[in-house]
Amino acid sequence: MFFINFTYSKQDIEKRKLFINFNVVFYMIVMISEKSFMKLIDEVTEIRKLVELLAKETIRKDLEDIATTVDRQRIWTHCDGSLNTEEIAQKVNVSQRSVQRFVKELREADLIKNERRGYPKRRFDYIPSDWHIEME
Repeated sequence: MFFINFTYSKQDIEKRKLFINFNVVFYMIVMISEKSFMKLIDEVTEIRKLVELLAKETIRKDLEDIATTVDRQRIWTHCDGSLNTEEIAQKVNVSQRSVQRFVKELREADLIKNERRGYPKRRFDYIPSDWHIEME
């Protein structure tokens, strides 16, 4: 006959209690944080908008130094993360290589990021109003 020994030392029992307590506390934090999380996201979004507003002139100057042609300005307007460089090139009627070079310059100026490979996204959702670029 085979017997399994289920005896635990006092130290093992304390470890298990600690583990169980940790899981309960973690669960409670997650549940509480879920309600507060959306409020936090809203506040961070408002702060970001304020920072962008304050930095508007700096962003504009950086853009004017890089987006020196109408084609480059049009490329900038399409860098919203939804199109890849090939699709942007087709919309702007330039070569994909031109888009890639411009995106590289924007990345070096920290004005753009790639959330997905080949899908450039403006770091700041800002298009100067005097560019008069028509979106398709």
